[in-house]
Amino acid sequence: MKMDLLLKNCRRYDSDETVDITIAEGKIQGIGQVQKREKRTEVIDAAGRRVAPGFIDVHIQGAGGADILDGSSETLQQMSTTLARLGVTGFLATTVMKPETQHQHLKVAAECTDRDLGGARILGIHLEGPFINPIKRGGISPAAIYPASEKALQEILDICGDALRMMTIAPELPGNDEMITKLRGSGVITSFGHSNARYTQARAAFEGGIDHVTHIFNAMPSLHHREPGPLLAILESHTVTAQMISDGVHLHPRIINYLYTSIGLERCICITDGIQAMGLPDGRYLYNGREYRSHNGEARYDDGTLIGTSLSVWEIALRFRKFTGCSLKQAIDTITIHPARVLGIEKQKGSLDVGKDADLVLLDDDSVSATIIGGNVVYRNF
Repeated sequence: MKMDLLLKNCRRYDSDETVDITIAEGKIQGIGQVQKREKRTEVIDAAGRRVAPGFIDVHIQGAGGADILDGSSETLQQMSTTLARLGVTGFLATTVMKPETQHQHLKVAAECTDRDLGGARILGIHLEGPFINPIKRGGISPAAIYPASEKALQEILDICGDALRMMTIAPELPGNDEMITKLRGSGVITSFGHSNARYTQARAAFEGGIDHVTHIFNAMPSLHHREPGPLLAILESHTVTAQMISDGVHLHPRIINYLYTSIGLERCICITDGIQAMGLPDGRYLYNGREYRSHNGEARYDDGTLIGTSLSVWEIALRFRKFTGCSLKQAIDTITIHPARVLGIEKQKGSLDVGKDADLVLLDDDSVSATIIGGNVVYRNF
């Protein structure tokens, strides 16, 4: 029988209340004060550390020296344990098509979805493309971009199965409206991104069912006074949620603050779009066959080209808090309950409530002290 767990003397992330949390069968069984414990219960004294729901990153490509494109279960285990050390309990394995390997990395990611990898769980696959606009492909290889077709979509669904949870798509391209309809019918979240859509095209897409945006401002046209583009349509919407890389580099701090005040906290989803240097010391690494430098969370090629972030999603949330002036709870919400709602799993994850999955993180000031996934302690440094 699985041993129960008791977390003593935790400070809630959303108040200064000190509570004990009892865990059994992978679920939160009670939140309050426990005077007596069962003999078989493991006890961890948090000693006043804050307790928060486990972090969820819906857009991350790599960590700990590993990349999803590597296409091995060992790589995903390496990512999983690194992310657990950084407070992440669940993530979407974010990647692109790779026809030269028959998309082996997608098959492996699908097989490893919702499996115990020793750390953070893969909650599904987030596929950037292949139905995106080549004009706004960013760092995505041209070989990973296809025109819309039922054959291409069926290949993706056959490979990924139920593991495909999100697809970034450019709605302005021919045939993509049909792709969006079919994806949504299969339960896949369609996310606007890597798009060159005009304002009217983006607005029609949001009215037609797209309700999420991939890394807002990045890989889409800028706001212009004569051709407002998709950004105005995003800002005008009352329901579309938006991923933001709130590192102060991909988005200027004042833009982050502007988004917070204009679209509202509930629509803000902090992400990393992180690469394999996440969780590693500053230094030089290799990405797509080219050397780059990771320093203070920025990853750039030697010519200065920004290729990603090496910050954890917790560090991203802390910068969001700094740039917006929001509360600690509000910042944590952008990496817990908000992404959980996007994924439709808010009844199981994303907040501290009795009956929810025991995916928890203990925080000591700005650092992660322990990570618990499904009631199991997968990382602890005190």
